[in-house]
Amino acid sequence: MVKGRRAQVWRHQPQFRRPRHFHEEPEINVVVKGSGLMGVGERNHRILAGDLLLFQPGQDHGLLEASDDFQLFVMAVRPELADRALGAGAALGSSTFRLSPESLPELATKLSELWAIRDAHDHEAQVTELFRSLRAAMPAEGHALTRRALRCVVGEPGVSVSTLARRFRTTPSSVSRHYHRDLGVTLTEHRARMRLMRFVRMVDGGMELTEAALAASFGSYAQFHRAFRRAFGCAPRQYFSGLRTLMTEATLASIESGDGPWARPFSLPLP
Repeated sequence: MVKGRRAQVWRHQPQFRRPRHFHEEPEINVVVKGSGLMGVGERNHRILAGDLLLFQPGQDHGLLEASDDFQLFVMAVRPELADRALGAGAALGSSTFRLSPESLPELATKLSELWAIRDAHDHEAQVTELFRSLRAAMPAEGHALTRRALRCVVGEPGVSVSTLARRFRTTPSSVSRHYHRDLGVTLTEHRARMRLMRFVRMVDGGMELTEAALAASFGSYAQFHRAFRRAFGCAPRQYFSGLRTLMTEATLASIESGDGPWARPFSLPLP
């Protein structure tokens, strides 16, 4: 997202196909034309014009295939706006929703207008409201245990499966099984991703790597290092010394006009 923005709409640019990734912002994708294949967790979803896809914080996703006429808009809100944008159901299970053919043209026009707004305050207010209204139209999917556990994992990344099971008066295996089935990622892996994103925020705030790893609830630096490399495909020092900047510059170029020195296919060794 553009620096200083807490809510963002941008149009998918084919030349900036991103590798599979995850982030701390909840995100809605709106397919306005064509068809594609979206990888979400361990599953692939065929997507068509009119489809809305909601991705939770830490839920990995990536566009695998797209037709020549494929058009997609992406909406995201920062974590501090998530409760406002999503209401009481800020961390429900992932959802896919099909718009009616009659309502798609109006939404596509609205997204195009939002993409063109340069005033940050106006853009944020309108994106947040549209995000909220679209999320309200999307039904909650998945088992109740998944939805309850997801709220906890997003809010308390250090919470254990056994603790969740005691809270919900069920077994750890039941929580884990439903979570994995509904989100396409294991609860243990999702917890690690949420802690990794907390770690990145702490380093950005001035903490040393080891201090931030322990503050993010990793039991040891070795455990943290394994989780980081598994999730990001590189060592922490590589990430902060160059790879992160490359990804940011390429992504921001696609958010803006699609022109400039990064107007070419881009990839990093991420899962």
